[in-house]
Amino acid sequence: EWCAGYDGHTRRAYERIGPKFLEALGVPLRQAAVDDYRNAVKALGTKPDGTEASRSTKATYTAAIKSFLNFAHQTGYLAVNAAPFIKIEKQARDLAKRIISDVDVRLLIRAAKTRRDRLMIEVGYYGGLRVSEIVKLTWSDLIERENGILQIASLEGKGGKVREVLLPAGVAGRLREYRGYEASDAPIFPSRNRSKNMGGHLSERAVLTIIKTAAADAGLTNADKISPHWLRHAHISHALVNGAPVSLVSQSVGHADMKITSVYAHARPGDSSGLYPKDL
Repeated sequence: EWCAGYDGHTRRAYERIGPKFLEALGVPLRQAAVDDYRNAVKALGTKPDGTEASRSTKATYTAAIKSFLNFAHQTGYLAVNAAPFIKIEKQARDLAKRIISDVDVRLLIRAAKTRRDRLMIEVGYYGGLRVSEIVKLTWSDLIERENGILQIASLEGKGGKVREVLLPAGVAGRLREYRGYEASDAPIFPSRNRSKNMGGHLSERAVLTIIKTAAADAGLTNADKISPHWLRHAHISHALVNGAPVSLVSQSVGHADMKITSVYAHARPGDSSGLYPKDL
């Protein structure tokens, strides 16, 4: 129950981390001290060969454990809430390396091999979607709004909060043209061989392959590292750069806390206060 309020992808990850944390703890949960929790977090962030896991992996472990400890306290299982004493490492430096420019996003879209793939990248970017959300979309999830805009109506944030995610008129128009006579329950981004895929939807692995191939064809830097989640990073960063309020971006992408969104304001590649004073 402790991770029931999260989206499916996050919930599955947290459910895997929970048992690992309890094993690494080495003592019964109620007998553990704060240092025991911290040592268990550190142990989970170390690979079997003794090297450290990536900063993003360690952040995921830490977030899951904080959520678990907070839940244990709220339900009365733990008398003291140790979650505030477990800190997530700052990620701004690594995050900046995973934010591609708007020019790179355009190149990625143009390099995609099919109309389906180009639209999938556009929807992922403009919607700030997780890959698990992209692959589940059906035509019934799109709702007409004023001025040619479409709303993706099936999305939830942390804790089951509804997210209002709007697609601009240009993308919306291309989606309408692409749909043709597809039924409302048909996937927007279908697998080529629908009979081999549940419901005909693309798999998350297929989306990863499509984006990596497009990144390589476009000649993007770090093409081998680019993943669908980079579209989400780009969406958040570009929206903030163009003046969107942090609170709006946080709500739109479903962050549990505006502090998470604010990290992107400090991770803008190619930006510095040194660029703002007037030339002498």
